[in-house]
Amino acid sequence: MIHDLERFLRCAAMLEADAAAGYDQLAQKMDELGDEEVTALFAKFGEFSRLHHKEVREIQERELGKVFEDDLDDVTWPDRWSPENPLAHAELDGITPKKAIETALETERRACDFYSMIAGETRSERVQELAQEFSEEEAEHVEHLERWLGKL
Repeated sequence: MIHDLERFLRCAAMLEADAAAGYDQLAQKMDELGDEEVTALFAKFGEFSRLHHKEVREIQERELGKVFEDDLDDVTWPDRWSPENPLAHAELDGITPKKAIETALETERRACDFYSMIAGETRSERVQELAQEFSEEEAEHVEHLERWLGKL
């Protein structure tokens, strides 16, 4: 469990960087398929992840006095993959726009659950506060993707 603010923020930064890269790849694949709307959706989610990454790094600077590299050699994600890596759960070959959105939805749920788990188990009030905030942000992404699936 994560009780240390530095470790939590470093994991969060890694998670968001990983998400941005994955969403960029999904956007590229949807562009190759000619689906402009879903391409734009994933480009937007990549941008959300970059904004969250920037926010995490700003918190590192403000609260720890240092911005850390996006690497931790000893990070063990719950199932080997960062919870917000959409490509950990889907092959790009043969993926459809609907399957890509379903994969993104599952990914956002996993990120929400990851942060919720930390918020519920940490002994650090600050980590708990930030994890809850991040979980709520991920829950907004879940709702956004659920609306998209409803439109299909």
